[in-house]
Amino acid sequence: MKINKNLLFSFFIIAIGILSCKKENVQRSDIETLRHATNSNVNLDSSEAIASITRQKLQELYDISALYTSGNRNTAIDSLNYRQIQGYFIKKDSGNVTNLFKELDSLKVRYVKIKNVEISTEIKEKDTLDFAKYTVEYRNSEQKSLGEFTKKSQYDLIKKTGKIKNEFKFYFVSIDIPEKDSISSGVIK
Repeated sequence: MKINKNLLFSFFIIAIGILSCKKENVQRSDIETLRHATNSNVNLDSSEAIASITRQKLQELYDISALYTSGNRNTAIDSLNYRQIQGYFIKKDSGNVTNLFKELDSLKVRYVKIKNVEISTEIKEKDTLDFAKYTVEYRNSEQKSLGEFTKKSQYDLIKKTGKIKNEFKFYFVSIDIPEKDSISSGVIK
């Protein structure tokens, strides 16, 4: 009888050990995925690489902007965040993000998720303009969705001179370009 109790107790301990070692599938955030990513076995063509970089830059810009608008805007951290936000633009102008800040403030956005980034190129006269069309999902402090919005932004890749061949610096020209109305203005009688 003593052997059966010890045997039963051993099976119980082993069962508890197995159940406690069960590894759960935890979804990693995009930032965690980027943090642990390596460059091995990655084969992207140039448009996929540009779309990936654009998505990353948009996510960073919106994250820092949401952090900035949720703060007091008068601390040293807030001014550092503002300078970092301006670093994403070719022209360091407060007008670059005024509408973005107003939108984030009015909706009380705390978290942002960038989805479905599509890049396109338009040729106007002698200029080539690069655009990104994407969906942005806003969430409040309780992680409840405030809605998804389709946005369009213009970006520019500027070739850097240096040791590395074909090195580019990414900048936004404008963020959240409003769509033009397709209705042409007519004659009023």
